[in-house]
Amino acid sequence: MDYNNLLSNAFTLSWKHKVLWVLGFFATSTSYFGVANRLIPDKPDLWNFDIEGGFFQGVIDWFRFNPEISIALIIFIVAMVLLLLLIFFIFSLISIAGLIDGVYKIEKNESIKLSQLFKTGAAHFWRFLGLFLIAVVVGITFAVLIILPIVLAFIMTPVVGVLALLIGIPIGFGGIFFFGNIYSLAQREIVAFGSPVFQAIGEGYTLLIKHVGPNLVIFLIGFFLEIVLIIGATVIILLFAVPIVFMSTYSTWILVASIIIILPLFLMIAIVIEGLLGTFFSSLITLFYLELRKLSPKQVIPPASDPATAQS
Repeated sequence: MDYNNLLSNAFTLSWKHKVLWVLGFFATSTSYFGVANRLIPDKPDLWNFDIEGGFFQGVIDWFRFNPEISIALIIFIVAMVLLLLLIFFIFSLISIAGLIDGVYKIEKNESIKLSQLFKTGAAHFWRFLGLFLIAVVVGITFAVLIILPIVLAFIMTPVVGVLALLIGIPIGFGGIFFFGNIYSLAQREIVAFGSPVFQAIGEGYTLLIKHVGPNLVIFLIGFFLEIVLIIGATVIILLFAVPIVFMSTYSTWILVASIIIILPLFLMIAIVIEGLLGTFFSSLITLFYLELRKLSPKQVIPPASDPATAQS
């Protein structure tokens, strides 16, 4: 399998069909530039700069002396955040299915429309949701089976714990590779052939077992690209965060003004880049799946003929 060609085709397809970037953004809306939440320090003292305390103290005092309003406001904010996460999750599953169908159509030289891809994604939503829930259960179970022995080993003695950790880490990566690739292949099986969830999982397992080498290579390529993207996202976040931190040393109002100016610019750039990256990664895996299908064509059983037609 020509992996350089796969990477080149995935990027060319993603760059040429920019309409897919909308789906790419929703498909990965909690990924690459979503690492900002993990990169930005949680504790104010880690920022090492001084902001006028009166502004924030006033906000704290207002919450303290208006408990009923404060509780209602907190509940409202939490509810809105949860609702937003739910909406993005639904759009994520729909967009992944739409992206897969879009790449599939492009490879068959068919035209694509964003509205049609959304409809296709919505048609596969419940199967994608079922597949996701199965993946969550399997993932949690696997994590417990890995972490629990390590914890028990550390309770026994640190030496045994370290040994268990050294054994558990490669097993953990192996599980991520095994279950992650089956999950990705099953998604494409559902879109390409309309397979039921468990049948798609079985087909994904078969494609993985028959072609372990190519699956491992594409997994490693994706893993290292993720690392590069996280580093790149960190650099971009810092480039936007440093001016805000610098401005905050002057006054609170300059800080607010800099946030109003810089944050929208960052969001626009992040959305565009994330749309491109989401499209690229989905296209790469879909093109890889199509290559596997050339090596192992799916045996499609034709529907049974109508008895009345057969008699005539």
